[in-house]
Amino acid sequence: MGTIRLEGMKFHAHVGTTDEERRAGSDVDVTVYYDCDTETPGISDCLEDAVDYSKIYDAVAWEMLVECNLIENIAHRILLRLRKEFAAISNIGVIVRKHYPAVAGRLECSVVEVKG
Repeated sequence: MGTIRLEGMKFHAHVGTTDEERRAGSDVDVTVYYDCDTETPGISDCLEDAVDYSKIYDAVAWEMLVECNLIENIAHRILLRLRKEFAAISNIGVIVRKHYPAVAGRLECSVVEVKG
C-alpha cells in the first residue's frame, strides 16, 4: 500500500459568489491524493495493475466544468466522484486552491482540503 499524489492540476473555473466572478472565472489548482496498492504495479510495471492517473485527471476535469459558488463545493464533488468511480483507492484527499479570490484586499489564494 502506498500514497499517490497528483499535484497542481490547473484549470480555469467558473466559481464565485457573484455573477461577475463566475462569468470571468478564476484560476484554480487541484491536488488529489489517495492510498492504493503500489506494490503490484511497482513489481509488474504494468499500467493495468495501477490506478491510471489520466482517469483520475479526467474525473477532476469534468467536475471543474460545473459552475458553482464555492471551492468547498468543487472539493466535495471531486471527492464524491473519486469515491464512486475508483474502488481501488481509499483515504482520498482533495485540495482546491483558488488564486486571487475576490476580497477587499490582497489575498494570493484561498484553499480548502477535504478528506474521506
